[in-house]
Order: sequence, then C-alpha cells, then structure tokens
Amino acid sequence: MASSPLSLKLPPDLAETAKLRAKQLKYPSVNAYLKGLIRYDALVQGEHNITLPIAALPGSEQDVMDAKLLQNTKNGVGERGQFLTKLLGKLKDKRDGPKNGSSESA
Repeated sequence: MASSPLSLKLPPDLAETAKLRAKQLKYPSVNAYLKGLIRYDALVQGEHNITLPIAALPGSEQDVMDAKLLQNTKNGVGERGQFLTKLLGKLKDKRDGPKNGSSESA
C-alpha cells in the first residue's frame, strides 16, 4: 500500500502516552495506533468538545494536561468528559487570574 509521508512532532509526555497506549491496545506500532485513531475519528465523526479546547491552550498548559494523561496511562486510569472539563476549567481560571472587580469579604 502506498503511503503519503506526514511529519508529526509530539511533546515528550504525549509521545510516551502514545507508545504506552499502542502497546496496551496491542497495536504493532505507534504509527498503526495513530492510523487507528484517525480511522476511529473518521468513522465516528463526533465533536471534539474536550480535545479542541486543549489544542487552543498555550503550550505550557497543554504540557500540564499531557503530564496528567501520561500519569493516568501509566496507572491504567481513564478519564471521562467531566474530569477533563473540570481540569480545563482550572487551567483557564489559573490563566485568567482573579476576576476584575471581585472582592472577598473578611
């Protein structure tokens, strides 16, 4: 089968996660795993309500997410939308800082 070359660079934690998941799922290689993800996405045609906001985060905040995902992968723990939505909210709150005009009463 002919292939079109495509270059892909991944942050270290995300690359390690891909290697671990490929092995856990018994894919013959990371390349086969990535092809499987693309095929699955094309089959499902679902929204990317969790991963698209992650892609919009600054690189340092994406690194925080990637480190958490790697830790979960090493521990065999999956997360669903609620957890990821909360984590994204925390990262957004941290980035935005205190709300303007907010004050705490003593």
